[in-house]
Amino acid sequence: MVYADYKYYKEKYFGTLPEESFNSLVLKASREIDNNINTRLTEEKIKNLSEEAQEQLKYTACALTDLMFRKQECDDKKITSYSIDGVNKTFKLLSNEEYKSSKSEALANLPDELTKYL
Repeated sequence: MVYADYKYYKEKYFGTLPEESFNSLVLKASREIDNNINTRLTEEKIKNLSEEAQEQLKYTACALTDLMFRKQECDDKKITSYSIDGVNKTFKLLSNEEYKSSKSEALANLPDELTKYL
């Protein structure tokens, strides 16, 4: 089960990924949430959460999806900088430490109600 859909991602989270990219990563982001709360959330469990907690869950799934996309893009780049006729371009890569830190920050937004599954 995925914890956010593309409509929420575009309209509430104001994400910028194309739908195909979002759909390919949101499941991984949802599994990352599951790993951090030590359970898979079912529709029943999610319905029992407060409305605010449901929003936090969706927001966290979207934030993780964006982060995973950034990491994937950085991993795909073979060249980190180039120079042509005096014009230099350097690409900012996302290090593993930055990725882990950003992932921890995103997961910190999970609703407190989910701590009962830890």
